[in-house]
Amino acid sequence: MKLFPLAILIPLAILIMTTSFPAANTAFAKDTGKKDAGGQYPLLPEKVTSFGAAIADGALYVYGGHTGRAHSYGSTMQAHTLRRLNLANPQAWETLGEGPGLQGLALVAHGGKLYRIGGFTAKNAEGEQHDLWSRAEVAAFDPQTNRWTNLAALPEPRSSHDAAVLDDKIFVVGGWTMAGEAETVWLQTAWVLDLSAKTPTWKALPKPPFQRRALALAAHDGKIYAIGGMQKKGGPTRRVAIFDPATGEWSRGPQLVGPDGMTGFGASAFATGGRLYVSTIKGSLQRLSSDGSAWEIVSETPTARFFHRLLPFDAEHLLVVGGASMEVGKFDAIEILPLVSSSKP
Repeated sequence: MKLFPLAILIPLAILIMTTSFPAANTAFAKDTGKKDAGGQYPLLPEKVTSFGAAIADGALYVYGGHTGRAHSYGSTMQAHTLRRLNLANPQAWETLGEGPGLQGLALVAHGGKLYRIGGFTAKNAEGEQHDLWSRAEVAAFDPQTNRWTNLAALPEPRSSHDAAVLDDKIFVVGGWTMAGEAETVWLQTAWVLDLSAKTPTWKALPKPPFQRRALALAAHDGKIYAIGGMQKKGGPTRRVAIFDPATGEWSRGPQLVGPDGMTGFGASAFATGGRLYVSTIKGSLQRLSSDGSAWEIVSETPTARFFHRLLPFDAEHLLVVGGASMEVGKFDAIEILPLVSSSKP
């Protein structure tokens, strides 16, 4: 049996626990008054956690994620299909193509294209000794041609990170590198890829003042917010760090509202309507105040999830996709969250 050093075994066990629950089949979608197949979207074709999702040109895209049972990784337990749902006419999910089995990846949208960044692959078969490898590959998908194009790879393999787009640039922060039996490396690098460049290449950002994985990354008000996650030392956290591309400096932001660090573990964040939101394992939908000084709980989500994706439906609604709950299991229903108080200070 493969042996891990204790410092690696503890966070790895948490990762396995939080991405491998029994499946919950609780279909739910808030009625927004929009034409959305009777107020309910089709269920996800696969119940997944730690996957990539993005919205581009009115369509929801989902790729990768963990589909297996508790405490078990294997090549057949990682999703590898790119799927699309037309949000204006959501009759059924489309299958667009296959790719590598991945989880712990990032998927972002910009300029009508999708960008898949990193993640890890299980090279072992089901029931065999775990053989987990973070990956450095980056690829762009063009819905007009239904083709993936390889881009410059990350400078190091990375998984359990997140990415966000700001001003034609993709920012990547957090994560670690797993390489089979080698010691897992917690990363303290961060990178930016300028998509407007003739030949986009990754450039180093100033070193983040933290080492975290399972965090949420979001662009808001000209800055990048690194929210929550699991720390190399200190366990899960509600801490927030802010990177300002204009000054090249990191600063400390307000902590999420919550009773303990788990509030920030496996959370997801996105800005819409000029405000930044985070959905948490505790079932809270939190919003950053107008002056950026504090978080406030604006509502409770219909289901409490983590390792899910929070995405902008429009300026007044958010989508909650995938993820799991310790009490219920994995979710395959898409929830629509109306931001009824989004105009308030």
